[in-house]
Amino acid sequence: MSRMRNYLAVSFAIACLSLWSCDARVSSQKPSSAPLVSAEDLIQFNLQKMEAQGGLLDSLAMQWCWSDSPSFQSLGSGLLITERGWKAMDLLLSNPRVVFSGDSVYWNIEVRLVDSTLVLDRDVKNPLVFHRVRSGWPAGFQQLTEHAMPGDSVECLMPAHMAWGLTGSPPLVPQDAALLVRLRVLGDVDERASRADESNWMRVISDFEGGRFIPDSSWCNQPVLLGSPCLAWGDVKGQGVTEGPVSGTTVSLRVRTQVLRSEDEIEDLGWRAWQFEWGNEGQCLPVLEGLMTADLRLNRWECWCPAEKAFGSQGFPEAGIQIGDVVGFQWELEQILTKEASISESGNALVSQ
Repeated sequence: MSRMRNYLAVSFAIACLSLWSCDARVSSQKPSSAPLVSAEDLIQFNLQKMEAQGGLLDSLAMQWCWSDSPSFQSLGSGLLITERGWKAMDLLLSNPRVVFSGDSVYWNIEVRLVDSTLVLDRDVKNPLVFHRVRSGWPAGFQQLTEHAMPGDSVECLMPAHMAWGLTGSPPLVPQDAALLVRLRVLGDVDERASRADESNWMRVISDFEGGRFIPDSSWCNQPVLLGSPCLAWGDVKGQGVTEGPVSGTTVSLRVRTQVLRSEDEIEDLGWRAWQFEWGNEGQCLPVLEGLMTADLRLNRWECWCPAEKAFGSQGFPEAGIQIGDVVGFQWELEQILTKEASISESGNALVSQ
């Protein structure tokens, strides 16, 4: 482990010297009385920091009796790992499906600073989908995938240089912060093992992550993924649309509602259309209204979300929509021209000719 820490310290020092030498060339014409920092100084400084933090993590592992466990591992990178089960998870998921063939896995994960400050908490009903190859997470989390197989439950002390290092991850993770990670690998996303506690919504998210849940191409020809707690896309019907309707303009809204009750069952509740004055609130569901007003250049949308997100905590029993269902909407907005506006628009077209 000492050899690995020396290697990491040397690598960090070389990177720092490269940045310093670039800055020195830019400012070579400016007088400076500050003493130069040698490569040996930087290497020694970082070695001391890594050794000090490594000693702290070693002492914590001894204090928590990790070192006495036959499953305890002290990796050359500085990670300290031990098997440790979570009783709550064992009750919920006593026999997880052990599959590990694809790139993405479900993680039930809790991340804290060593002073117990909570950084991340994703429980068994809202797991983190971790991409082993495509992930931008720090190297320590990537290394955990090599030492925690589906069904494993582990705890890990992760040194700063394997976590977010010098940059930290504001606002919760400061610079040079070591982490305590509690992790259980629930299974492989590609296999998507059937579990009693997995909701329809989590299956939709899994399919979206795997590229299997996509917008209806017959509705959105050039879909743009929108920022939303739901899965939502927008599209522009026609050409030359640069702005939405003016407040007070009469518009027509046409909405199709679908319900995903299970993995293979989608019920189409049909279309509904109505007119109202643009700008009047409460004319449609808040989740739809928020997406419409986010980008007024769009006039076609598709959205999927949990029933409680769209209709509230009770769902919509009158329409047979229950908690646990996933609802989908397709809708479009069209401006209705008044007689005066139509005449004015025709006149402008004649003048332009």
